[in-house]
Amino acid sequence: MDIDWMDMVYYQQQVQKLTRLLLPAKQTNLTVSECELLAWLYLEPEQNTPILLSQRSGMKKEAVSRCLKSLIEKHCIRKEKQQHDERSYKIYLTTTGVSELKKGYEIILQPFYDLWRETGVDFEEFLRYTDKIVSHIQNDEQE
Repeated sequence: MDIDWMDMVYYQQQVQKLTRLLLPAKQTNLTVSECELLAWLYLEPEQNTPILLSQRSGMKKEAVSRCLKSLIEKHCIRKEKQQHDERSYKIYLTTTGVSELKKGYEIILQPFYDLWRETGVDFEEFLRYTDKIVSHIQNDEQE
């Protein structure tokens, strides 16, 4: 397949359009980024420092800091200073955080499930290719 720059612009616009279409129609108490960080804390509780969350999520440190501040205000997480280093801290999910994560992802994932039900194997293949492409990009960044 030979792709010129006009084709590439078109595909780039299609990726952006898909991203917008998959955003939830309903609002949640949490932003998509806040849900993502809570999910990382839920799935990998030992990866619970701002720097590790930034590395795992691919979000910039400043964005992680803003999200964490908001999540503390929403009582979704608590932070605990490290005894060996007063400047660093670990982050833990609260009961409220787990509850909000569940509600948020039910809303956020609904468009994905709807699309999967409509397209089936095509969507599954798209997800596998997306995972492969993300892995490729991350491997290139690490080298």
